[in-house]
Amino acid sequence: MRLTPFLLLSLSVPAVAQVGSDDFEAGNPSDWGVEFNQPGAHMAAGGNPGGRVEITISNTTSMLPAAMIVPAHPAHPYQGDFRALAVTNFAFDRQVESGSSNFGSLLFLVLGNDGGTPADFADDSWAFIFTGDSFQFGMVPWATVSTPIPSSEVTVPTGWDVQALPGSPFVGLDNDALWNALIQDVSYVGISMGRPWNGGSWFGSHILSLDNMVLEGTGMVGTQYCTPGNVNSTGVPSVISALGSDVVADNALSLAASDLPASSFCYFLTSLSQGFVANPGGSMGNLCLGGAIGRYVGPGQIQNSGSSGEISIGLDLTTMPTPNGPVGAQPGETWNFQAWHRDAVGGSATSNMTDGISVTFQ
Repeated sequence: MRLTPFLLLSLSVPAVAQVGSDDFEAGNPSDWGVEFNQPGAHMAAGGNPGGRVEITISNTTSMLPAAMIVPAHPAHPYQGDFRALAVTNFAFDRQVESGSSNFGSLLFLVLGNDGGTPADFADDSWAFIFTGDSFQFGMVPWATVSTPIPSSEVTVPTGWDVQALPGSPFVGLDNDALWNALIQDVSYVGISMGRPWNGGSWFGSHILSLDNMVLEGTGMVGTQYCTPGNVNSTGVPSVISALGSDVVADNALSLAASDLPASSFCYFLTSLSQGFVANPGGSMGNLCLGGAIGRYVGPGQIQNSGSSGEISIGLDLTTMPTPNGPVGAQPGETWNFQAWHRDAVGGSATSNMTDGISVTFQ
């Protein structure tokens, strides 16, 4: 298996994998934009490399003193129990196309709980930290902004601040209790143009390009089977991983596929039964599921692997797909997952599949 930033394996270091990622090769599936009402514009070129999302930010259109960039799609993967997911880091690439800010823009990473109302900040609570990235006027070239997230800490980590707004269900908690409540129930990751609370108002306007949004974690669960899969055009088999929590009540499980051919479309399959069918429909891969097979083909779920050869989705365990409609996963059930992807061999179009992974829920 190729060692990539997506999945670094060693004998002594826990595996690191993407809990969520967007490289904007084929669109803006997580609806990154200003707060929850202004989606960014997808651009097929000009990224770092490939596609990008362009976002215009102004204090005059923000609902907050310091405008914030967030993923607005309800099924975006940048949410859940970050402690169970063993989240370690959030990184993104940014370029400033143009703009100005009277006092300079200091980018903060924000972990937010939406209080049950995604489009209303009045009941939100936040943990936030300065990323070290700042800019003021004109054009600023591509740079990678990477911020560690110490999700296992049980007291507020050094450099982080926490705040519960007046309507938040967490209001009244002391700082350490608020940190613990937040880190175990994150609704969104945000990129704030300044300190999001008690930092004064931000005055400015910028056009930003963003690329390669990656949330990493080490909370891998499940049992691999039907492995290794058949080799694809990369020269190695593609691999499926499950990350997060196997507790149904947590509803914090993500699937990831790596070692995919570049720029190939891919989606995940699931079933309560395992099986084995060699080369179904002329595929180069093997189907490792049996029985009633559901497909993750809803909005944003069919993804392009881009230049990294990787995709990931966050699952909603209350709506597991089946041929007869969605059902909720139950404690004690074992669900099996696999990913199907397009490929080409010798210039001829074909498909292939990852190995399988089974998760027994508690």
